[in-house]
Amino acid sequence: MAAFAEASGWLASMVRAIEIAIVALVSVLAYTAGALRRLLIFDRARRAEHRAHARGRLLRWSFTRLGATFVKVGQIMSSRPDLFSAGVIAELRWLQDRVPPFPFATVRAVIERELGAPVEHWFREIDSTAVAAGSVAQVHRGVLWNGNEVAIKVLRPDVLTRVRRDARILLWLAHFSHLVSARARGVNVVGHTLDLVTGILAQTDLRRERNNYERFRRNFAETPGLAFPRVYPRFSTRWMLTMEFIHGTRVDETHVDHLPGAARVIRSMFFTMCFDHGFIHADLHPGNVLITKDGGVVILDVGLVKKIPTTVLRQVVDFTRCLVNGDARDLVAHLKRFHRYLEGTDWAAVETDAASFIAGIRRKAISELELSAVVGDLFALAHKHKIRPIPEMTLVLLGMVTSEGMAKLLDPSVDTVSELAKHLGGQCAPRQRLARGSQQWRPLSITRAPRLPRPAHATSRPSPTHGPASVARAQVRHR
Repeated sequence: MAAFAEASGWLASMVRAIEIAIVALVSVLAYTAGALRRLLIFDRARRAEHRAHARGRLLRWSFTRLGATFVKVGQIMSSRPDLFSAGVIAELRWLQDRVPPFPFATVRAVIERELGAPVEHWFREIDSTAVAAGSVAQVHRGVLWNGNEVAIKVLRPDVLTRVRRDARILLWLAHFSHLVSARARGVNVVGHTLDLVTGILAQTDLRRERNNYERFRRNFAETPGLAFPRVYPRFSTRWMLTMEFIHGTRVDETHVDHLPGAARVIRSMFFTMCFDHGFIHADLHPGNVLITKDGGVVILDVGLVKKIPTTVLRQVVDFTRCLVNGDARDLVAHLKRFHRYLEGTDWAAVETDAASFIAGIRRKAISELELSAVVGDLFALAHKHKIRPIPEMTLVLLGMVTSEGMAKLLDPSVDTVSELAKHLGGQCAPRQRLARGSQQWRPLSITRAPRLPRPAHATSRPSPTHGPASVARAQVRHR
């Protein structure tokens, strides 16, 4: 019987692989046809932009056709500007809120199976229309018999089987790419794919999300103005999660244009997650942050988390020191010490570009620096010279950029770089005390090197409203 089940699983995987191959072939043919049309675009920059958007549209179409696992892949790809171009990311962001809900009859069946009684036995009412629908789960509003308003999150039917099957195929493809492509080996495609499928699989067990909510609530129990929804364990299983329903407005849709308190909470929250707790929300974007009527901040959708080792703290400290008072040689030393690079990297060329990077920073006061622009320029430099930041460092940098972007929506005067330097130079955080135990630790000074004069021809760069944060339309976002 076990042999039959295993054979059936392999057969299903082969059929699925053929389906993926057909969709990929159609996409390649469409891209080739578009390439012929792009020959008529003579401006090189416009042609490159058109090519990036074409790739993104075809990826979006392919992922939508292939279902939940690939939609999730596209959503995660849309938050990785270190790996993909802006045109590709702009197209993939459409996947954040374009997932159709599954029928309420299925929702009812899952609830009754998991709780062992009719829905009406547990809930006084439950809305048949989903509040939000994602690639892995969807959410319905309900009311318990004690009158408490709740959000009921239910996994998509067969999502675990589908994700496991697709994960196996993705890993096959990653290993094949690693064998035949030097570029794939250079970007560590196997490692990134493994991290990706591990994260998706973790989101198919809602007990993990329940535990994450409880841990975040404990970690921030003494933080005023910040909340995580309360979970009801009695009505939560692997396949469904019941938590308090939060009334609020997405951070990017709030009509109040100046909430410095909420901005401060968002910015400080991510620093605390990274550097004090070592346990971060790895899917933080405007759709997962609500602002309540009283200006409080509520964080949702904590299924995807990441533990950050203390070694990453040292990397962030070293990088911040390079920004604040380092020079090109310091930055090159940082890249050599903490990041991956190909044998034969032209470090003289890297130092030349690093000097331009540092000079651009020195022309501004520290309060004028946009972390999103700084990190974007750093990724561009690294991409040019085929240097790859380790995944944890990338996650921290992108998380800081995202939190900066959301904070600036509420308070344009946010100064993230200064706050980061002060946080890392503080005296209280337990993980910082742990790091100071290392001989390599030196308290971070925020006394920066002298500013360089701005060239007469230089113009100020427009500041993005937010970084690589994904944009979704649902007011309450649970995936």
